[in-house]
Amino acid sequence: MAQEAASAPATTPGSAEVDKQIRIYKTTLLEGKDEQTRLDAATLLLFNGNGEARKELLDVLRDPGHPEGRAAVCQALIIAREDRKPVANKEEFIEPLIGVLSTEIDPSLAEQAAQALLMFSYGDIQGQLERLVDDNGAAATARFNAVGALKYQPDDRAIFKLLALLNSSEADVAGESKKALELLGFTVPADPNALQAMAEGVRQRGPEAYLKNPLIMRNWLVSRETRIHELTASVTLWEQKYLAALGTLYDGLADENGRSEFLLRQLNAPEPSVKLWAVAKLEELRKGTSKGKLSQELEKAVLGLVSHRDRRVRLKTAGLLTLMWELDSTQQLLARLQVEEDAEVRHGLFVALGNACYYASLPTSSVQVPDAVRKETLELAVAFLNQDDAQRTRSGADVVRKLLEQDGLTPQDIEKYLMALAERYEQVGPTVNHGLRGELLSAMSVLCAEQSVVRTQAATLYGRVFEKALGDGVESVRLAAVEGLINIDKGAALKRLRADFSRDPSAAIRARLVDLAGEIGGQEDLDWLSKKLGAGTEAGPAWQAMLKIFRRSNTDVMGSWTSRFESMPAPNGLSAEQMMSWLALLEQKARGENKPDKLREARVKLFGLYAAANDVARATEYMNLVLGSAANEDEKSVAVSQLLDVCLQSGSGQTDLAGALIEDHLSEKDLGSGHPLAKSISAFLEAPPAGADPNALLTQLRQIKVKEPDKRPLWRRLLAEWEAFAKAHKAIPAEKANN
Repeated sequence: MAQEAASAPATTPGSAEVDKQIRIYKTTLLEGKDEQTRLDAATLLLFNGNGEARKELLDVLRDPGHPEGRAAVCQALIIAREDRKPVANKEEFIEPLIGVLSTEIDPSLAEQAAQALLMFSYGDIQGQLERLVDDNGAAATARFNAVGALKYQPDDRAIFKLLALLNSSEADVAGESKKALELLGFTVPADPNALQAMAEGVRQRGPEAYLKNPLIMRNWLVSRETRIHELTASVTLWEQKYLAALGTLYDGLADENGRSEFLLRQLNAPEPSVKLWAVAKLEELRKGTSKGKLSQELEKAVLGLVSHRDRRVRLKTAGLLTLMWELDSTQQLLARLQVEEDAEVRHGLFVALGNACYYASLPTSSVQVPDAVRKETLELAVAFLNQDDAQRTRSGADVVRKLLEQDGLTPQDIEKYLMALAERYEQVGPTVNHGLRGELLSAMSVLCAEQSVVRTQAATLYGRVFEKALGDGVESVRLAAVEGLINIDKGAALKRLRADFSRDPSAAIRARLVDLAGEIGGQEDLDWLSKKLGAGTEAGPAWQAMLKIFRRSNTDVMGSWTSRFESMPAPNGLSAEQMMSWLALLEQKARGENKPDKLREARVKLFGLYAAANDVARATEYMNLVLGSAANEDEKSVAVSQLLDVCLQSGSGQTDLAGALIEDHLSEKDLGSGHPLAKSISAFLEAPPAGADPNALLTQLRQIKVKEPDKRPLWRRLLAEWEAFAKAHKAIPAEKANN
């Protein structure tokens, strides 16, 4: 704004329009909300070319009631001096600036006035400045301000004045002068004779030696450095405001074509910061849900940025191209890599090149990369692989792994790059970088997996490496070695690892073996898996692995585990839910293999579990299944006895089910004391399990409805005997006790 004002032709003094502008500028100078706004107004008035505008500035400097306006005028004068811009009638500012020193109590504002005085030679201000500092009637702050102004003046006469003030009768003034001289690099002696000798030495050296004093020059440079910082901060602020405005405009564009054209204009803008903004927007789009193809113009603009002169733009573009792997960018990236000198940018370009080559080598890719480019990329990957920087080594290993997973290389080349990985792993050593060693070994492991086209060669080369790494003390290395052996041969790996590594300190390794056992394990893995059933977080995965093995086994194997599961003490045993899933599997297997004994065993136990869980509906379902599968009366009697025993031993909560079983029996025949069902109930009444209530069972039995009571005399007699027994042993049904 100041430059525009200075270059504009002078307006006609006294015109109405000029007067209006001056009033607006002055109002802004005095009432502006921020420092920059006030400074802009002061600059416009200073370079207005009109005497009235300058008069307004002089009035503000003379008015102690407007310190912020004073500061803005001083700053405008400082900038004019530093930028070597001529100020019309500048001598008119001497008196009001001295007035600021004489009236201002704010040290920072007084210092700005002192720096503004640097636009004059010392001879122009010497008289007024020295009169102020010598005025015994002036306020102490005014004289201190004048001393501060002397130290900024690049003239030996100012130094001599400070030396003279050391002998002032005013101790405070002498003290301030001493501080000023010490800031300029002088060591002020306490002895008057030594002080006089020092002053004489300064006179003999002359002004030229004084100006060469680095400490003095440092103080004179303070104002210029301060201004540089202010300008830098101002540029940053306006840049942020401009980029924010771009964001607002961009967000307001609803049409995708409009957005693309807008981003294209910003990518072609001359300012690096604007290009960075546009690249960041494209990166946001790429990471978001909308990953539509860019226009050809946008793609061309992005590719052109890999050679931009600003390293920040090149680095940011490399990061974007890493995400845009479907873009045919290999030629531009390779060309730039050949001349790029910045190590960080080279790394970013290489990662983007590796991604682009990998995508192009996929069967689904629409981009074709020449074999020569792929091979050159692999050579670069080996170079990065062997760098000392761990991150660049990781990137090199990642690109080698990706490009070796696809077809197109000779066996000789494949072995060369496979060996490069193995050799780099050996070079890292066990004490250098634990994480890097694990990642290198992991890359080697992936190359042995089923989807890798180099699997056979990789397995041959890396098998011994994985085997040796099993004894490593670092978890990530052992885990990568375990994964590598699994990728080579799952069966052999499980056989090799189950004995020792099922108890490995690493939870990740133990979990991997459990998962592998579930995938391909057999009966020989059930023992060590069962020992994990009470092992906290490992219990669930171990049980799921066992179920997978059982699904691949027959009922004979499963049957051998039924009693083992039931005998396992808590907390190592199965939960009720796990036992239900196990028995459901056994039921399914027995039905499929036509094993009726195993089928009935599974259903009876499921009946008991559902009964214990008070799930009457499911328990009744399995009770009916058991009874319905009986081939004859004898089998049915045995089944009913089994079910009744389950009910009676599970506590008084299952009396409904027990009553249903007895009622089902009575619907067909009488029940006497010699029947197994009667014996089970008598045994229960004589010695009920802990927590069982005989009264509840008797009540349930009494409520049984018999269609032809006269044909069930044994049952009536038996029920009467049980009631008499209960009464004799004070086990009286609740309704009789109330009577």
